Amino acid sequence: MTSMSGYTSYGICALCGKRTTKAAMTRHLGSCLAEHEPSRGKDARLFRLRIEDAYSPIFWMDVEIKATATLEVLDDFLRHKWLECCGHLSAFYIDEDTFMVPSAYRMEQVGLFADPNERSMKVKLGGILNKGSRFEHVYDFGTSTDLKLRVVDERQGRIGSDSVRLLSQNEAPVWECEVCGEDASWICTFCMYERGNPFYCELHAEDHECEEPEMVLPVVNSPRMGMCGYDG
Repeated sequence: MTSMSGYTSYGICALCGKRTTKAAMTRHLGSCLAEHEPSRGKDARLFRLRIEDAYSPIFWMDVEIKATATLEVLDDFLRHKWLECCGHLSAFYIDEDTFMVPSAYRMEQVGLFADPNERSMKVKLGGILNKGSRFEHVYDFGTSTDLKLRVVDERQGRIGSDSVRLLSQNEAPVWECEVCGEDASWICTFCMYERGNPFYCELHAEDHECEEPEMVLPVVNSPRMGMCGYDG
């Protein structure tokens, strides 16, 4: 996936609706959070995370999550928001440790060859993360989607009854049809690796011909776009 070099990514604050750049959103949230504190819920230690595609940072979001939440909760959120297509395995990489969800199938396949540093995702964030922590998440070890995560800030406050909430997300990038230059709504997953522009509008997606014409998926606002069977 292209990184769209020189492209200025904008996003929308989920708290107040303000539109601003990716860089400015971090500063904006610093003040906006105090102005939009939920009245419900108990005070808790909260982490603010900036999450982005490791290779196409035009896809990004900010979330706030309770320190008592587990990595499994964060994994579920990422799957629901950005990643889930076929129930693939996933993992977090924090310092020297790998965190995965245990499964009978995985234990059967890995057996004695398991990473000695591998741990369960059923660990609370507050015990392994601090302000400034940087870590990674990988979904699907075949056609992988790699994410970078950073703890931008931490505070004592409320986010309601949920363990995690979305604070902001990038606006959907606009891609041009390879044929006519109009806004694209489809991506060819074969051409994605064979050509510079694998995007097509509705009309030209119907006429598109390549070696794998059935490998056309919808354009979506996710780093998982065009991978495996992901359709948003």
